[in-house]
Amino acid sequence: MITLSIDLKKLDKSRFKEITRKSGEPALFCDLILIESQSDYGDYMVKQSMSKEERENNLQLPIIGNGKIVKRGEPAKANPPASKELTGDDIPF
Repeated sequence: MITLSIDLKKLDKSRFKEITRKSGEPALFCDLILIESQSDYGDYMVKQSMSKEERENNLQLPIIGNGKIVKRGEPAKANPPASKELTGDDIPF
């Protein structure tokens, strides 16, 4: 299992994909990638995905979070407590 912690305020909303499901229901997607990174913060960096052209031009997107591999039976480390619960207009998208 891989656990993720993402800073929602760092998400670039212009990269979101809005689609209509076969059922007619609208959906909003944010494509993310995990990049292996052995650091104090976790086993992976989390970034938003980019196009092939952007990769070829060496565009560097900000790190928006981290991921950690958690083995079965091993408790996941708790994330630091949020200063307040995000609801409604507090959510950045």
